[in-house]
Amino acid sequence: MTDWATLEAVWAGRRMRFVPDETPVQSPRPCYVVALISDGAGRYLLAHIRERGYCAPSGRIEPNESPDAAARREAYEESGAVLQSIHLIGHYLLEPCSLNEPEPCSAPVFLARAARLEPLRADSESQGVRWATLDEMPALYYDWSPLIEAVFRYAEERRQAFWER
Repeated sequence: MTDWATLEAVWAGRRMRFVPDETPVQSPRPCYVVALISDGAGRYLLAHIRERGYCAPSGRIEPNESPDAAARREAYEESGAVLQSIHLIGHYLLEPCSLNEPEPCSAPVFLARAARLEPLRADSESQGVRWATLDEMPALYYDWSPLIEAVFRYAEERRQAFWER
C-alpha cells in the first residue's frame, strides 16, 4: 500500500504530490491534466517532447475547457491518440502552481485507452511516441521518480479493475 501523504517529488521547481480518486480531498483548482494511455496489456504510451524527453501526454487546461476535454486534446496533440474509455484516477497537487502563480493548483490524472493512433501533426511539440512497460520506464521517462512510478503502478491496478472484470 502506497503512503501517498509522504510521497512527493519536485517537478519544474514545484512540490508535487498525488491524491488518488478514492481519497476524499478538496483539490485546488485544476490547471493542468495528465493522460496515462494504456494499451490494455500493461504498456503505456509516452510522447517524446522536445527539450524534455519521454513522458505521459500532459498540459494546461484551456479557458472554458473541462479537464477530461483537455486530457483528450493533449493526448491527441502530443501522441496522436484518440481516446476512449477515459477515467479520472486522481490529482497531482502542485505547490506553487507555476512561477507566475504562487497559489497551489491541481492536475487531474486520467487513465485512458486509445481507440486509435493518428500521425502527429506537423506543429506538435512531440517528436514521436512509443509504448513502454513499467519496467522500461525508469530508463526512458524524462523525470522518473518514486512518485511517478507509484502513480503508474496505481494506474495499472486501476486499469485491471476497470478493464479486466
